[in-house]
Amino acid sequence: MGNKDFIVMNQKIIKIVQSLGILDKISWPAQLEQEFFRKINKSGNKPILKFHYQKYDLSGSKKELQRLKINLSKENPLHIYTSLLIDSYCKSIDMIHAIGSQQFQEISIEEYGKPTHLLFQGKYSHLDTAKSFVKSFSDYEHPYMIEDGQTYSALELKKYLVKESRKVFGKFSPKIILTHEITAKAAAGKSRVRLRENALFSTYDFKQLLVHEIMTHSLTAINGSLQSQLPVLGLGSPRTTKTQEGLATFSEIITGSLDLTRLKRLSLRVVALDMALNGADFYDLYFYFLSNGQDKKESYLSASRILRGGYPKGGIAFTKDGVYLEGLIRVHSFFRWAFKTKNLDLTHLLFCGRLDINDIFLFKSAYENGLIEPPKFLPTWYDRIDLLAGKMAFSLILNDIDLDSVDNHYSNKINKVAA
Repeated sequence: MGNKDFIVMNQKIIKIVQSLGILDKISWPAQLEQEFFRKINKSGNKPILKFHYQKYDLSGSKKELQRLKINLSKENPLHIYTSLLIDSYCKSIDMIHAIGSQQFQEISIEEYGKPTHLLFQGKYSHLDTAKSFVKSFSDYEHPYMIEDGQTYSALELKKYLVKESRKVFGKFSPKIILTHEITAKAAAGKSRVRLRENALFSTYDFKQLLVHEIMTHSLTAINGSLQSQLPVLGLGSPRTTKTQEGLATFSEIITGSLDLTRLKRLSLRVVALDMALNGADFYDLYFYFLSNGQDKKESYLSASRILRGGYPKGGIAFTKDGVYLEGLIRVHSFFRWAFKTKNLDLTHLLFCGRLDINDIFLFKSAYENGLIEPPKFLPTWYDRIDLLAGKMAFSLILNDIDLDSVDNHYSNKINKVAA
């Protein structure tokens, strides 16, 4: 297959998958939230919540994707990536066809993983990490850490994001849209960023959403779409989600945007997801989030997003909420490895498009040969790689410090004063 034919194939793939939109198809109907709060406030009991998913037949799109895959080489890295992308989108279609069934959960686990998967073939899972975080949050809570309590509307956030994104992307800036049709506070792509219209946003949300949604998700999608040889790098598929969300959350840490409440929310989701995989129903999850400090609305949304593709009675979970913490650990570990082994040039590939972290090694020679082009846009925190190096080097040193010894040292000081 020649370059021109391959690029034409890329455009066909982009056209086919643009309308798939799995998250929109598996989300619970917005009116169910209103029904829940109306009934629970009136009766005080646990109202029975029922709804039906719309059925979709995307078998034609799947067959078309599979036909395109036949012509791909098994040696060319750009073709290999495209083949993996097609496979992942075919799995998305299978998941959409399986909505409401146990098969939906099985495919979800195959594509996004689950909390008990061990990291780097080691002995720890990101469920272990999440539980450790949840357990230790009280150690870091302090009277001076109370948020200012100021909240802002989605319209106010929109104005801020429009202004800031135009500074970086200019004519490539995504449109900022207000909508009722998402359960997350925000969702970003190449050409648009959706904000939940009825949500209230804190001071922290402004920088977090700019860094996470626009300066990571939109940025990688825009850069990928501008690749002359492989524009499908602008697409996000289930197989790239772990790295995408990990990079976005890592960006929050590096820019000082990840506050304790946000980290707690991500950790609670992982624990709740494990509960759902072990049979927890909507009310088990709702009261779990409620008991851990979330308000009623966010507890509802957190519980319902874990059971997307399934029903309030439980038994079917959507495992995407586990990728934020696992992805963060993987991306952070990759940067540590790159600094330690003097492979910093490879980190540049993370911003060339939407890819899985393992694709970096697939693309290494293609990047060096110019088949994969350098990213047009980079986040500001990555522009100053010397500052990033300082933070990473410091974290490497701190990892070798025994916290039990630190605890004993300062506890002895306090005990002496008390005596």
